[in-house]
Amino acid sequence: MKELNEFDKKCLLKAIDVAKETFNEGNFPVGAILCMDNKIISAGGNEMKNKKSYICHAENMLIIKNGFKLYKNHKSNNKKNVSIYITLEPCIQCLGSIITNHINKIVYIQKDPNGGACNLKHDNIGLWYKEVWPEIIYAPISEVPKKLMIRYFKSEIKNGHVNWPQKMLKLLKD
Repeated sequence: MKELNEFDKKCLLKAIDVAKETFNEGNFPVGAILCMDNKIISAGGNEMKNKKSYICHAENMLIIKNGFKLYKNHKSNNKKNVSIYITLEPCIQCLGSIITNHINKIVYIQKDPNGGACNLKHDNIGLWYKEVWPEIIYAPISEVPKKLMIRYFKSEIKNGHVNWPQKMLKLLKD
């Protein structure tokens, strides 16, 4: 694991707090923090269940909410470094949003054994991706994101949603 600085750790801990809030609101417990030049500009969680839309992952919600700032930064002559800190490895949808919005660095805590995309081979999906691919750091600093997901899947089973939660519980225990 790459050595994290204090700001990285602070952002990951804040992402965990957001994931807890997200869980308490009934959503899949993923939290994310968006930063520019080591300043937090926004925090958000997964809103998929509440908004009933598969696009409402934590990362996408931050990008949508801060789209103008990201666009303006990319077009600026004085580009700022943009980082996103996430409790769960981004899926392919979120990784695509992160890349196309020119976020330079991804730091995540928990690997996603079912849909994580950070190990995607990007050498054969177009030259542009090679040029803009972000730094990706796996930083397993806490078990809290995994424990929140386990609690979420168990609650889903209690609510009668069985197949996906059972599959995920098995994958998280392996």
